[in-house]
Amino acid sequence: MHLSLLGQSTVRLVYAGKLRSEIIDGQNVQKLIDSVHLVQGNTEIFCDSAYLVRATNSALAFGHVRVIDTVDVINVKSDYLEYNGNTRVAFLRSNVIMKDDSATLYTDNLDYDRNTRIGNYFNGGKLIDNTSELTSKTGFYNSLNKQSRFYDSVRMVNEDFYLETDTLIYNTLDTRTRTYGPTLGITTDGDTLQSSKGLLYNRQTRYSEIYQGRIFNAEFDIEADTLITNDSLQLYKAFTNITMVSKEDSMTIYGDKATYDKVKNIAVAYENAYMKTMMQGDSLFIKADTLFSDQSNPENKYITAYKGVQMFKSNMQGIADSISYNFSDSTIYMYQDPVIWSNDSQITADSINIEIVNDKVDKMNLAVKSFVISQDSAKNFNQVSGKTMEVFFNEGFVSKTDVNGNGESIYYVVDNLGATSMNKLRCSSMTLFFESNVVTEIRTYREVDGQVIPDFEIKITDKRLRGFNWRFAEKPKLKEIARHLRYDR
Repeated sequence: MHLSLLGQSTVRLVYAGKLRSEIIDGQNVQKLIDSVHLVQGNTEIFCDSAYLVRATNSALAFGHVRVIDTVDVINVKSDYLEYNGNTRVAFLRSNVIMKDDSATLYTDNLDYDRNTRIGNYFNGGKLIDNTSELTSKTGFYNSLNKQSRFYDSVRMVNEDFYLETDTLIYNTLDTRTRTYGPTLGITTDGDTLQSSKGLLYNRQTRYSEIYQGRIFNAEFDIEADTLITNDSLQLYKAFTNITMVSKEDSMTIYGDKATYDKVKNIAVAYENAYMKTMMQGDSLFIKADTLFSDQSNPENKYITAYKGVQMFKSNMQGIADSISYNFSDSTIYMYQDPVIWSNDSQITADSINIEIVNDKVDKMNLAVKSFVISQDSAKNFNQVSGKTMEVFFNEGFVSKTDVNGNGESIYYVVDNLGATSMNKLRCSSMTLFFESNVVTEIRTYREVDGQVIPDFEIKITDKRLRGFNWRFAEKPKLKEIARHLRYDR
């Protein structure tokens, strides 16, 4: 049986193998059986059987239901359909498959509005395009602009990563993805990302923005208020409240701006930047305007701090214009007006190298204008100056100092009766031995010029060697360095 089309707004019968009219609930219903074909405008409906209600301009379709829109390029299949021709809304149930030119949607419950061209599914659904598969309990798909919204238990899978969240917006044309709220992602190359406020990801450019996020793997861990990644270049940028962890080296870098190159394995941090590493069972902090870490060569790993450098350890503090820490030889190199404070000792020179052995400060090498000052319990300043020095440590205290070239020293001695005298010495080279910042022995070499001055004869001018500068007021404090210590893990 074939009927002609009389209008674009009326649901009309094109063909059915059998037709029978009945009155159901006071309405005249046409029962259509066998190869049913209905049409409204550019929308065609095919099914095994159907009820057509002309009074309400609606239809119920059963078995092998197929809805085709020849203009909007939509093809929908299901087991059951309720269609209202006035509102142009279709309710499809059981084994629903909706296809357009960019994606395919699978669900058991789909409401599709032909006016807005938006399909809404509930109780579970899956959208598949050329690159990704997305599942959720509830979703909306706009066949006009190809944008989808997914809610509740959202999962996204493609060849690059696995993603789960509770709210996700996705466009099948440009594959841009935006999530809101807690988000977890795992990439195929082993990176895990977490976010408490969601992310933005463009798969075509492999660019992403992660908010209140974290990226980590077996080698590194990066956390920040905002993380920007370029997966094609393997380049990461971080902003505000940054924590970057090098797990192998037990090193953490903090700051408010940072860049990490995963290929070259180098990182730069600046703006409130500082680092933390473990030494002698204690945390060593280094702060600077800029921190640069190069871990590319396993045999020559190092980190460099530039400008306004401050260093803090519970029993050692320091300042300098720049510092470089070499992981391979466990040496800290300090340049341009470096100062070290260790317990009650102050060490200065044009440059200082600190040698670390078994995570402990073992020796310091001082070059040019070397000066060591230690204050004893009586507040006297023991002083040693020279061209170059080697300062040896034992459990954080100066134990021995070798002076090479232009050696001068002042040290105080208390006799058995409690009287204090000052030994003033000048020679080419000398070695001083200390115990609890007190000189216990001194050995001199070549051209010795010395004198012992009793306490009552000591003049103010005798108490200081040339170049003496007690700078304890400049000694860094932990709270001034580790401003973001509350983010420490």
